[in-house]
Amino acid sequence: MIQPFYCYIGILLSFTMSLWLFATGKLDAKTYFYAPLGFLIAYYTLLAILQDKQVYRPRCLRQVLPKAIGKYLMWGLVLWGVLYLYKRHAMYNLMTPHTRVFLDHYLRAFLVVGLPYFVLAEKKRYCLENVLSDPYVKLRLLLRDLWRRRFKQAGHRLTTQRYRRTYLMAILRIHYIPIMVEQVHLGVTQTTTFAQNPNIQWSLLTVVGAVTILCWLVDSNNGAMGYFWESCFTKTRYRDVDPHAVHWLVVLMCYIPFIAYAQDFIPFPSLPGNSILLIDHAIMNRAIEVAMLIALVIYVISGCALNFSTSNLSYKKIQTCGPYRIVRHPATVCKLIVFALAFFRFRGAFTPGWTLCYFAWCSIYICRALVEERFLRRFSDYQDYMKQTPYRFIPGLI
Repeated sequence: MIQPFYCYIGILLSFTMSLWLFATGKLDAKTYFYAPLGFLIAYYTLLAILQDKQVYRPRCLRQVLPKAIGKYLMWGLVLWGVLYLYKRHAMYNLMTPHTRVFLDHYLRAFLVVGLPYFVLAEKKRYCLENVLSDPYVKLRLLLRDLWRRRFKQAGHRLTTQRYRRTYLMAILRIHYIPIMVEQVHLGVTQTTTFAQNPNIQWSLLTVVGAVTILCWLVDSNNGAMGYFWESCFTKTRYRDVDPHAVHWLVVLMCYIPFIAYAQDFIPFPSLPGNSILLIDHAIMNRAIEVAMLIALVIYVISGCALNFSTSNLSYKKIQTCGPYRIVRHPATVCKLIVFALAFFRFRGAFTPGWTLCYFAWCSIYICRALVEERFLRRFSDYQDYMKQTPYRFIPGLI
């Protein structure tokens, strides 16, 4: 796992470059809103290559070319198929307008550089671990069984853990990529609109608002990167995915469109109907806003430290440094603090119904952390991490 310091440097560089290109007009923010995502992936790829000390098996061009062509064709069809799904499916068509722009640009770039990339990957990153985790190899074995009419063996393959992991990962990424990419577009739009406003009157409230927008943009950019990018050069392939339906039910309640269905039963209490502030004192309310901002910044810092391991209920690598040296779920703690400060500053929050809603949603987010931990503790490196960092949420308590 990359040290958090290098993660923070990469995020700073990627957003500085992107916002400068947007501000100077060299890139259109509406069309190329995904620039921070691209720069951050490029940074992590370069860093991973420089830090990679593993010895790989050398191969000649004749050995790698057939497989490289096969992978190029397979992933090209996958990208086209996902784009087609997003266009034709009613729900995804509605929720993926900017994701389709992003994937369309990515597919065009893939058609140009995809084959050289796979040739280079097969030539320079060939090892048993990469072969066993390669979806192309699994698909080729499955198609071979079907071609030879070994239907029973093909059916058996589909029920094994390796194959279940592959199609679970596919479903996971197809659903979550547009959620995160659309949030990146929203964050870039808000950030550039704010920066281009000539009538900004700077104050503490303005600074808090600007940093809040930027924090959510950084957070969604990290999430988009974690779900979207998988490469043998960055060693970011999914090693496992939680197959338990109940665990996924808890997690999906925290994201659209399922959060909208959940709100029919438990209204999300971030904006109570009564918007009268509990404390009618300007300085105290500014202090609450600053406290919210500090908690939000720590939340984003925690997410940034995960680099490619931000996806839900999946196992890539375990981060044990930075905020994760103190507690195992710093992001969850900080998010709940932000929710509490944003909610209980209003008088309307102090009713039995709204208070119950708040604690119900807190319980969902806590359960989300617990089911994630229940899945991860199957792996030895997470068991070692639990011994190193014994507290989940609050140092010295729980």
